Amino acid sequence: MQDDLTHWRDSGRSPKFFIIEAQVFFPILLSLFHFRVWTLTLAVGMGILLLVLRYYNVTLKVFLLNLREWIFGREKTVELHESE
Repeated sequence: MQDDLTHWRDSGRSPKFFIIEAQVFFPILLSLFHFRVWTLTLAVGMGILLLVLRYYNVTLKVFLLNLREWIFGREKTVELHESE
């Protein structure tokens, strides 16, 4: 029995090509078109990072938000300049 709304259950999943996360395709394409050691290292490092994040069930967006909070802190400071 096919339900017409079952495709919505997959809309929250991260896109993948077999087991490779979609976010790693940009560094892979970069390393294919500009084949250097640093681009290959970037692609492999990004793949390993995403595998570790998937193991801990953390998305890349949440990881980057936590990294930003760890670097800059939780409180946002605003400097007000007095006009002359």
